[in-house]
Amino acid sequence: MRQSILAKIDEIASALLETPLDREIGLYSGNAGVALFLFYYARFKKEAAIRQKATEIVDDLFTQIETTLQPHFSLCSGIAGVAWLIDHLCKQRFLGADSDEILSDIDEHLFQAALNELDRGHFDFLHGAMGILLYLIKRNRQEYLRHLIRALGSITVWDGKCAKWQSVIRHEEGTLGFNISLSHGSSSLALVLGKTLQMMPKEETTKRLLKGTMEYICNQELPMTQYGCYFPAFSIESQPDLSKTRLAWCYGDLGVALAIWQSGVQLGNQAWADKGMEVLLFSTARRGLLENRVQDAGICHGTAGVAQIFNRLYRNTGRGEFEEAANYWCAETLKMARFDDGLAGYKTYRTERYGGWQPSSSLLEGIAGIGLGLLSFVMSEDPAWDECILLS
Repeated sequence: MRQSILAKIDEIASALLETPLDREIGLYSGNAGVALFLFYYARFKKEAAIRQKATEIVDDLFTQIETTLQPHFSLCSGIAGVAWLIDHLCKQRFLGADSDEILSDIDEHLFQAALNELDRGHFDFLHGAMGILLYLIKRNRQEYLRHLIRALGSITVWDGKCAKWQSVIRHEEGTLGFNISLSHGSSSLALVLGKTLQMMPKEETTKRLLKGTMEYICNQELPMTQYGCYFPAFSIESQPDLSKTRLAWCYGDLGVALAIWQSGVQLGNQAWADKGMEVLLFSTARRGLLENRVQDAGICHGTAGVAQIFNRLYRNTGRGEFEEAANYWCAETLKMARFDDGLAGYKTYRTERYGGWQPSSSLLEGIAGIGLGLLSFVMSEDPAWDECILLS
């Protein structure tokens, strides 16, 4: 399979180099994600010309930020994602620059943006405050983080020992509820809180919020034998029409269990750690596309995201079950390249309402993310890029 992976990575790189860039700056949704892949690809192939192309994309990102009158601040599509990219490239020595000199002024703006997001209750990881927190953690901006954790605490809904946060869970109807997913809900919040606590272990507010989040998430467990999964997409109280959740990075058991396992280990709660590992190991046996609602190859809700989670778990634990599952979903990712009019054979699945099958170069849904995932299977070094999707 290695030769097939290497050939597909080259094909993805060619497609990204040949496809004209648009004006979307985002880490998940635009050119920052393309640059991230090209830097890793250039290092892997030892290609100075490709590294230069990636550097030119980064330079253009700064030009766009400077000339945008109403910038977005999110990790997904805004300045936080670009700033995360710059810090990552400097720390991984892709760029010979001091990230403090480049980013110190941006940090204050992003701190204020995160405060504004929390003030209106928008904690969302992809599009709101928690993604900005991930960046500020990477920057070790503890003074900002203390303020933001207090602000997060002020919008927390406490139900006994359980901490939860209300948000819109069905945008078409404007339905409010409690999201427990990795992409938009409590699972990402728990992982970001865990990173904050690792940096500042004496912060009791952070520890209290993390424990409360875990209490709430674990209380959402379903009868697995009845539903075929352990957790719903949203909380039980928010989703009366419970059904088997997909196998994916964005929603479902994988992201939730990852948060439970890591938080349990960090907090010294063996019951939580064991439950998280139980769900993750169960998920290794979930095979097949249709029954797991896997329709494309992207990181967000496709085969490459599933493969990356299991690959990361294998690197972290050495367990053969995770290696076998990672290889299975990597092989499925290669099979997904079946479109003659796609990018390197790939298209992203969207419902007909949102345009149906479409080519995408992005990290979250397109070939930049697929390429990064495939690189993770053939690189000898740790695939540190997946910190931006909360896996490392």
